[in-house]
Amino acid sequence: MNPPVAGDTCPPQRYTHSTVQLFRFSAVSWNSHRIHYDAEFAASEGFPGAVVQSTLHGETLTRYALAWAGPNSRLETVSWRNRTTAVADEPLTWTGTVQAVEGARVSLEVAVLKADGTPCVTGTVQLALV
Repeated sequence: MNPPVAGDTCPPQRYTHSTVQLFRFSAVSWNSHRIHYDAEFAASEGFPGAVVQSTLHGETLTRYALAWAGPNSRLETVSWRNRTTAVADEPLTWTGTVQAVEGARVSLEVAVLKADGTPCVTGTVQLALV
């Protein structure tokens, strides 16, 4: 990878979260709320399916940023805001744009977009390229 410069865009990553993944993430994060693994219960609460956990969005933002930066990168900070709900099996796309580069530090503006382009999650990931 060439050294990043402000304005560079990261290749988008398309993915979906399965109900099994949501169940497993709930288990390892001690999140026992049924909306995250029981689609029928989530529907009774007004959601179209099992709801993706906000912390799983944060993990996704981080994972794809680190994958873009390469094996010698290190996470410094991540922050995000959930804008709307995502559910199991919904097509999502991770995007990132380099906002600033200061020495080995890179700041990315990141987002998770729904299929229609609506931002589901927006945030910032700061990495150190070592």
